[in-house]
Amino acid sequence: MAMSCQTDRLSSLPDELLVTLLSFLPTEVAARTSGLSHRFRHLWKAIPSLRLICRRNQEDKFISMADNALLRRHPSHPLLSLCLKFCYYCNASLLDSYIPSLLAKAVSLGLRHLAVKGYLDLLPILPSIFSIDSLESLSLASRFYYSTRPSLIFPSGFTLTCLRSLSLQLYDVEPASLNQLVSELCSLEDLSLENYDIDMDIISLSSRTVKTLKLILYCSGLNTLGLFLPSLESLHLDTYGSFSSLFHIHGQFPLLKRAFIMLDEVQGEDVNAVSKLLNSLGHVEELTLHVEESEYVKYPEPILLQPGKDLLKFPNLKHLDVVLCFHEHNFEAIIMMLHNCPVLESVKLVHKIPMFTGEPSERRRKDWRSKLPRNADGNYLYAYFRNLHLGEDKKEFMKLLGKKCSSKRHAKS
Repeated sequence: MAMSCQTDRLSSLPDELLVTLLSFLPTEVAARTSGLSHRFRHLWKAIPSLRLICRRNQEDKFISMADNALLRRHPSHPLLSLCLKFCYYCNASLLDSYIPSLLAKAVSLGLRHLAVKGYLDLLPILPSIFSIDSLESLSLASRFYYSTRPSLIFPSGFTLTCLRSLSLQLYDVEPASLNQLVSELCSLEDLSLENYDIDMDIISLSSRTVKTLKLILYCSGLNTLGLFLPSLESLHLDTYGSFSSLFHIHGQFPLLKRAFIMLDEVQGEDVNAVSKLLNSLGHVEELTLHVEESEYVKYPEPILLQPGKDLLKFPNLKHLDVVLCFHEHNFEAIIMMLHNCPVLESVKLVHKIPMFTGEPSERRRKDWRSKLPRNADGNYLYAYFRNLHLGEDKKEFMKLLGKKCSSKRHAKS
């Protein structure tokens, strides 16, 4: 059989389209296409998105790549996005002079999106970063930490009037400086904050413009959480570690519609903080709640609602998704909560079997079994109900759950 003639379709594409395709490749890979042909020799230098990586013992290679891709870039080739990643602690001289020169060049080319990540001290380059008025998004992620260095303080007097998205993953940030930064960004809509500092005792955020917030907290020492965000519509909150020390939770977000809450290593002593947190979300229409109980708890305890305290009320809640261990206390707390959700439309409850590594010898597995009603598949691991806004469906749903609770209480009596 004769071989069919193969056409070089790639070479037939216009330069503009080839540059767009190359922009989806890592910069190091895109640079290798310069050896394909004379035409490809300089195409990669025009890609609008650069990702420059400085690896351990390869600073010279990083500088060479940055020189060719950025510093010698022709002014007719705009740069929209720049990512600088440092895989190991880099030389201080690189931060003092070279990185600021890269940023200055990127600004002259119309930089809009900047990400700086890795093992580096951000303090020397923060003034250069916060002077880029054209930025629309900024991501800073640093694992640099010296116990002798003072807490990180953000520059003041910046403008950044175009910045709409901010992501921070940092150690040891001065809380007042963080709040000032967020409050002064007049166009900020999307905020993501990951707190690496387990010793930070207070987090307070206020902004009139933020609509989406993602907050990841290592809250072993956290005692105050304040969120004053009147435009907030969506909240994603992850916590790690016991937050029984969280005595003060203040929240003002009347427009909040969606909340995703993930709580890790929760135990009975955290119930007060959990109750306060859930009560602050009373206006949501969609609530997703994932709770992982601590593996070291000896026996089931109330973790969602303190006995004898005010019930959780969600007058606007339409969709509820809960993943946790539905032992007796958790199950009855959810039942009481459902009775205070008058416009509920759908419910998804999934039983999460606790981890038993490090299990105390007196811990009995039967105490942690699901108390959910048996579903159509014949098991007690999940319950899913839709169309609860229709009277008969909701009545049947409450009848099933109520019967289970009643039988449990009757058995106890």
